[in-house]
Amino acid sequence: MDPITAATANALRAATPAMDAAAPAQNGAASAEPEKTAEAARQFEAILVRQFLGESMKPLLDGGPAGKVYGYLLTDSLADTITKGGGMGISHILQAQLTQ
Repeated sequence: MDPITAATANALRAATPAMDAAAPAQNGAASAEPEKTAEAARQFEAILVRQFLGESMKPLLDGGPAGKVYGYLLTDSLADTITKGGGMGISHILQAQLTQ
């Protein structure tokens, strides 16, 4: 498993408990903790953005072993910054769906 795929799988495992806690109750009631729902949605969007950036930046970072190590750090940092700044809007849509 390459480093980006492994890191994405680890990030998804880390976000899963937050997403489980943010999911609506079985009776359809909205989550009692909207900040957990918002954070879970943001983390999920960060995972998607990280995947997009990882693929789009491959040609720039294939220059050697340092490109692989620092490339992941760069895409991870960019993905977090993009999603904290409003992202692509996916987290807002997901948050609305989780709180219905």
